[in-house]
Amino acid sequence: MSDLPVLLIAMFVLAGLFNVIFPILLGWWIIRKHKTNWKLFGVGVLTFIGSQIFHLPVVNGLTAAFQSGALPHVDPNFAPFFNAIVLGLLAGLFEETARWIGFKLLKKKGDSLGAALTLGTGHGGIEAIIIGGVVLFSLISMLSLRSVGVESLPLSADQMEATLQQVQAYFATPWHLPLAGAVERIGAVALHITLSIMVWLSFTKRKALWFWGAVLYHAVVDGLTVLAVSFGMGTWLLEASFLMVAFCGLYLGWKAGKRAETERITLENNSSALIEDLPV
Repeated sequence: MSDLPVLLIAMFVLAGLFNVIFPILLGWWIIRKHKTNWKLFGVGVLTFIGSQIFHLPVVNGLTAAFQSGALPHVDPNFAPFFNAIVLGLLAGLFEETARWIGFKLLKKKGDSLGAALTLGTGHGGIEAIIIGGVVLFSLISMLSLRSVGVESLPLSADQMEATLQQVQAYFATPWHLPLAGAVERIGAVALHITLSIMVWLSFTKRKALWFWGAVLYHAVVDGLTVLAVSFGMGTWLLEASFLMVAFCGLYLGWKAGKRAETERITLENNSSALIEDLPV
């Protein structure tokens, strides 16, 4: 085999480490700035894990049902749109429900914009950390396979050919593509923070519209991403579009959250002043 693509390996290492370190540093900064705590970050981690415990089996079950014929086949021309709608809605329903449960269990401890930011960072951050770990583990595995030689493995001829093609394709990846994955995680964490703010708004303002808005926003962003991939949109154009949508949403969510936080603090101060003025 030819020499190792050092630049590509360096980009995989950089992308993997970035995915692990970035959410932790962001969480530390938010916790310090908003005087929250790592427990709220941990609740965000649990809401993501909890959502996936139910989300992934449902997706796998539906996939198996369509493949087996238990559910009717979708017209191939409509399949990309069907997948975008279903996958987007499932992600929105499971993840926003998990977030809502998190705020419900936290009660007053989670009733602040800072708590929403921290929980959202934990929710999106653990996803980034897991993906970063997978990137680094995959790199180590591929380097090991290349080092020992696929031919030395106890595999059948078909398995050996498939594994060899997999290793060759991995090391033929354009050097810049691992960085696209890291950029995507920045947008994904921004999206998760926005969604957490929206679910918090539904909790603190007692308006279900914010919750369903979060479900729909999540579904639309995920669905459009699925469609973009299905129709072969260029990787960097997709990532740039995703970043723009994610940060526009974050800005609007931040503004709405700040208004709600100001209203909440004003109401609490007025209530405290009213109680102090009551005759004893």
